[in-house]
Amino acid sequence: MKKNFTEIVLYIARFCMSIIYFFIKLFTRQKNKITMLSRQSDNINIDFSLLKEELESLAKNECDFKEKEKTINTSSGNNNSGNNRNLEIKILCRRIPKGLCGKIKYCFYIIKCMYHISTSKICIIDGYNIAISALKHKKNLEIIQIWHAAGAIKKFGYQVLDKKEGRSSTVAKIMRMHANYTCVTCTSEETRKIYSEAFNTDIEKVKVLGMPRIDYILGKNNEINKNIEEIYKEYPKLKEKKTILYVPTFRKDKEIDINRIINAVNAKKYNLIIRLHPLDKTKIEEEYIVDKKYSTSDLIKLADYVITDYSAIAFETATLNKPLFFYVYDIKKYADNRGLNINLMKEMNSSTKENIEDIIEIIENNTYDYKSLEQFKNKYVQTADTNNTERIVKYIMTALA
Repeated sequence: MKKNFTEIVLYIARFCMSIIYFFIKLFTRQKNKITMLSRQSDNINIDFSLLKEELESLAKNECDFKEKEKTINTSSGNNNSGNNRNLEIKILCRRIPKGLCGKIKYCFYIIKCMYHISTSKICIIDGYNIAISALKHKKNLEIIQIWHAAGAIKKFGYQVLDKKEGRSSTVAKIMRMHANYTCVTCTSEETRKIYSEAFNTDIEKVKVLGMPRIDYILGKNNEINKNIEEIYKEYPKLKEKKTILYVPTFRKDKEIDINRIINAVNAKKYNLIIRLHPLDKTKIEEEYIVDKKYSTSDLIKLADYVITDYSAIAFETATLNKPLFFYVYDIKKYADNRGLNINLMKEMNSSTKENIEDIIEIIENNTYDYKSLEQFKNKYVQTADTNNTERIVKYIMTALA
C-alpha cells in the first residue's frame, strides 16, 4: 500500500513539474548560457569552480582576439567582425534538505532550476538531477554529466536497481533516472563501460575527457598547497608524524566500525585522520577529525598513506602514486548487497586486506607494491594529467558554437 502511494505521489509530482516547465519553456528563450547543477552539497565544488574559471578564461581570450580582429578589419575598411559571446555561467548547488518544510522549499528551488535550464544552451551536472532527467527539454539543449567521482569500484545507478542499496526499478522508471544525457565524461576506457551500464546510456555518449578535480589534485592550481599550509597551521601535530587517512564508503543504514582501525594504528608513530561520507552518522572522536572546510582532495594530498574500501577516492589517490590500501572487512557481504565493478582481490591483491593489521604491517615494513598501483592507475585513470578541465571545456565550447 505504501509502495503504491509513493508511486502515485511521484507520478503526480512529475506531471505537475511538466506543466510548470511547459510554460517556462514557452515564455523563455535560450541564451549563450551554461548552467551547472549539483545536489551533492550546498557549496560550489572544485569541479564546477575549475570549469567556470577555464570557461571564463577561454571566453575572455576569444573576446580579446575578436577585439584585435575588429581593429584590423576596421583599419582595412572591413567592418565584418565577430560578435562577443557574452557567455553567462550560472551555478546552483543545493542538497535536498531534511524535514517537510525544507522539502517544500526545495520544490520552489527546482522551479528556479527549471528556469535556468530552459534559458541555457548547456547544462552540466555531477549527479542525478530531478529536473534534468524527469522533464522534456528543448531539442538543442546539451546535457553533460561529469559525475562526482573519478570512477566506480562499487556498482551504482542502473547496475543496482532493486538491490538492497539500490533504487527501485519502478521509481527509476517514473523519475526517468539518468535520462536525457548527451554526454557523460569519464577517466578511462574501462570506466567508460561501467558508466554506460550505470547510466543506461549508449557507450558512444560516454567520453574519456577526465575530471576537473584531477587537475587540482596534481597541482595545476596552487590553491591546494595553500589549503595544506592552512591545515598544518590549524593542526600543527600533523607535521610531527606520518599521516594515515581513512576514507570509508557510505553504508546505508549502518555505522562504520572505526574502532578496529583506531586500535590498530600506533598513535605514537602515526597521525590518523578519518573522513566519513557526509551522510554517515558514525560518531568519531574529535582528535581524528579535520574540519570539513578542507576537502578530501586536500587530505589525500597531505596524507602519507590512504586507506579506503569501495570509495572512488581510490582513483584520486592513485593519480598521486601514494600507498593506497583497501580495507574490505565485509567484502563478501558488500558484494552480495551492492555489487562491485572491480575485483580488488585480483587487481590490487597485495594491498587489499580483510584485516587492518595486515595493512599496518605493510606500512610498518615499507613493503608496498607500487607496481600494482601503477597498473591500477593506468587502467582506471588514463587522464592522470593536468589537462582534464581543458578537455572538457573544449568539448563544451564546441557544443556551444
